[in-house]
Amino acid sequence: MTTTVSDLRLAAERLRNALADYESFLNGWQDANEPPSNDDYATPAERDTTMQEVTQESGAELANDVLDRYHVASDAVARYVQRVRGRTHSDWSEVVAATEPVRKATLAVHAAGYGTHPETGERDYLLPAELCPARRMSMNAGSWPVTFADRISQYRAVANRFGIEADVVYYPGSGHDVSPSVAFPEAEVTYVDVDVAAMDDLAAAGYAARWGDATNYSVAGGTDVIILRNSGLVEEAIVERNLRAGGWVLANDHLESAHHVAGMDRVELVGVVPDDWLGDTPRIETTDLDPPYNERGGKVSAQSGPTDRTGSPLDLHVFRERTRRGHAISNNKEPP
Repeated sequence: MTTTVSDLRLAAERLRNALADYESFLNGWQDANEPPSNDDYATPAERDTTMQEVTQESGAELANDVLDRYHVASDAVARYVQRVRGRTHSDWSEVVAATEPVRKATLAVHAAGYGTHPETGERDYLLPAELCPARRMSMNAGSWPVTFADRISQYRAVANRFGIEADVVYYPGSGHDVSPSVAFPEAEVTYVDVDVAAMDDLAAAGYAARWGDATNYSVAGGTDVIILRNSGLVEEAIVERNLRAGGWVLANDHLESAHHVAGMDRVELVGVVPDDWLGDTPRIETTDLDPPYNERGGKVSAQSGPTDRTGSPLDLHVFRERTRRGHAISNNKEPP
């Protein structure tokens, strides 16, 4: 099915309407549960149990509607972006602009039901899980900053092998993972994610974390290394917007990030760190990275990518900006 800009706008409008209904419920819920102010002797009336159950049920129904609309809108964006990827050259600024209404609405879903607690003043989920889209959308609700030894080893091995001295590292879609801060201790690492709770946790722990839409986020001055790990984002737009001259992109292919980056003229694949490495130091493959034969398609591919290799989707692919481009990059200015 072909998805147009009009389809994206309609999906965004329906999602915004669902969010508006949810926000009305949330305001009523908070008012009903707000303790009496400035009256030590006031005793709140007991709430009717039946009314509580009805309110809870209606809240869950609204939350479900929001999430249903969220998935429809996200699918529309994915179809639209995939359609654009079928072209030889794409103007990713146009793609970002076309999908912005949906991405703004979906960002709001990740904040729905999350905020400043009226009693404690702390940032937290404000509603039970079944009523709180933000909690249900979070991949790591209740977590704290975490590191992964295997990822740190991979990043360090890549930096040593290719002589990468990064001043700025960008990790979009990071969740609670702060492994790059350990692997690149001298670098300024920026974390951006739609998971508002995760970004609050990282910020509270002292990391440079920003709640936001990573596809549309710009790192001031650009970045030397971009890490795309299980991101599921518009990777091409992120690379075009943020990668400094001579920069590097490290991507796995769990959600086809490496495959999407490989389709860009701006970068070239120079290494792969297999996910199944043994020992203390990961091995890095630097030859036979891009065979012309696509085993999945059974025919020669005009533009092969790292997913044509036999390997794991969790392999880490190392891309470097081309120092000499074989041809000039041209942008297709026609509307996608």
